[in-house]
Amino acid sequence: MNDLGAISVDQGFWVLLGNTLLHEVGVPVPVLPTALVLGARATHDAEDFLMFVVAIVVSMLLGNSLLFLAGRRFGTGVLGFLCRFSVTADHCVARSERAFARWGGSSLVLGRFVPGVAMVAAPLAGAFGMGWGRFVALTTAGGALYGAVALGAGVLLREQIDSALRALEGLGAEALVVVIVAFAAYLAWRWYRRRVGRAPDVARTTAAELQALLAADEKPVIVDVRGPGMRQVDPQGIPDTITVPLDAIESGRDDLPRDRKIVLYCGCPNEASSAKAARLLLERGYPWARPLAGGLSAWRRASRG
Repeated sequence: MNDLGAISVDQGFWVLLGNTLLHEVGVPVPVLPTALVLGARATHDAEDFLMFVVAIVVSMLLGNSLLFLAGRRFGTGVLGFLCRFSVTADHCVARSERAFARWGGSSLVLGRFVPGVAMVAAPLAGAFGMGWGRFVALTTAGGALYGAVALGAGVLLREQIDSALRALEGLGAEALVVVIVAFAAYLAWRWYRRRVGRAPDVARTTAAELQALLAADEKPVIVDVRGPGMRQVDPQGIPDTITVPLDAIESGRDDLPRDRKIVLYCGCPNEASSAKAARLLLERGYPWARPLAGGLSAWRRASRG
């Protein structure tokens, strides 16, 4: 067990803190492998285990506080910024909003175990006006729970983790190649998931094209598929819009006309929700349904121009 024992508590603390902080602000660096290794290191020392949990809690508080304050200051618009750096944010916005509607602030705790949701949940909490003290308490609880589970798994899997580390050590320089290839494969998988979530097979309508359609005699039906939480934070939508949330379209309760063009929009990065809604309508036989490229933000930019 010399490999794990050679890792000092101080080294592990700062490595885990830095790793978790990068992950919390959107850098696609997974925390779980580091937590598993350090959990195995802390098998026989409760104080070490507690220090590693503290590292996770502190970094989650720091990272998520920045996102919380950004959500408070800029509203849901900060999600688009996050999406430029994250490979998971765009397909989790609607899921996070639903989690808030269903669980309230406790989604900051449970969302830790749902990929991508934790990063989006913090700015949503700020945008929805959650109190600072409550946010800190829930984020601390979520970080402590996640840390206990992830590090505890390392404790339980100590022998397997030690064997894996010894195998990597035996590979020498090849071990670095294995790690790089594994990380590249992880990013490629996340990128693929993001492309799928963006629904690239669904044709988009630009804000300029929508303006042209509105100026024509046969005006399209414009549908806001945002949930009630998003509309509460940002109530100003496109004029003459009807509201049909994504979950209503998913369950077939939309009652939209089939003899008119339908343009759908949302506030999700990469218009993920409206693209999904358009695809569902097309699959049900609607002749013309398209998401608005860039969503509500693109419409506002075009209107100002």
